[in-house]
Amino acid sequence: MASSKKLEMIYYNGQPDGIRSIRRHLSTMTTYVIPRPLLGEAKKISGINRPGIYYLINENDDNKIAQIYIGQTRNGVSRLDDHNRQKDFWNKAIMFLADNKTFSLDIISGLEEYAIVKAHESKRYSVENSVKPQYEIDEYDLPIIEEIYEEIQFIMATQGFKMNESGSDLNNADIFHTTRNGIKAFGIYDGEKFEVLEGSQINIEKPTTLERYNRQREELIKIGSLVEENGKFILNVTITFKTPSGASDFVLGGSTNGWTEWKNSDGKTLDEIFRKA
Repeated sequence: MASSKKLEMIYYNGQPDGIRSIRRHLSTMTTYVIPRPLLGEAKKISGINRPGIYYLINENDDNKIAQIYIGQTRNGVSRLDDHNRQKDFWNKAIMFLADNKTFSLDIISGLEEYAIVKAHESKRYSVENSVKPQYEIDEYDLPIIEEIYEEIQFIMATQGFKMNESGSDLNNADIFHTTRNGIKAFGIYDGEKFEVLEGSQINIEKPTTLERYNRQREELIKIGSLVEENGKFILNVTITFKTPSGASDFVLGGSTNGWTEWKNSDGKTLDEIFRKA
């Protein structure tokens, strides 16, 4: 049985989508979630100038990560001033800051390197860190860095952001597909959300009925996450949808029924597996 975890949260302006801090019981690290328009207010929070790493995030219309940038800071939120002037893509910052002297400079540099590698491996979004930091993680620091990153991964998940590698630990029985109109796309369904996997083809020539999916397609092309190869548009990230039909609409265009569109390797539809079982 997995162990329980206790989290404490503070909503600084009393709004669920405003500035908030998150702390796991007995942890030496505090997480700060900062919407970009509230950056000035965040500077007033006590203890927010401590060292750590941060994620700059561009969320799409479904509040999922579309783009991400990872960096380190020795001065907490003050580091974001440069990014506020120089980087346009982000709309939210999530900072993981340690109690004084908990993170050495080696740990911070190693954690930044580790987080960037994991972000690229996840293939869930466009990573703005095109250059890998030239830092070699010491073998004695690695267990500490892995433990810290595990906590970061957990906290991010509580905010609706998956950081693990998409499609990991799956077999063919877990994967659903659609092959209509010459389009081959693949995905997984966990009973709540549907993920269209990296490598899926998208019928870009047929617009979707919902305009937000058309905008999402355009944005993915713009940031290089949906690219043309041999006349086909291919996803090189995994994207998440609230419903199977939303996923099939995005992939195929028009208006579709994802419950009958997505099938497993035995030809059974999502409807047969999840609704008629």
